[in-house]
Amino acid sequence: MARVWVVYREGLRLVGQVVAHVALEPAVAKLDIAPWRLFTTAPPDEATAKAASVRRRVLVEVREEDRGEFSGFDPGFYESPFSPEEVSRRLAA
Repeated sequence: MARVWVVYREGLRLVGQVVAHVALEPAVAKLDIAPWRLFTTAPPDEATAKAASVRRRVLVEVREEDRGEFSGFDPGFYESPFSPEEVSRRLAA
């Protein structure tokens, strides 16, 4: 299961928390994840997400064991273009 993170920048640090565990295949379609959306290969520091005033983004963590038939995805963190609220709605649907 791929992990969905809500993250934000705190200086140069990327900080956030895991908000969901999802199968990679449906996450690719629902969250518009693609190989060119690779954001980082370094994991964020875990901490509670801040208030809405901070620029938050959603990352999907792809690990080697998550890849399966999606060999186009290297392990790393891929950014979704959707807000955390929209991602929650899409994952619930």
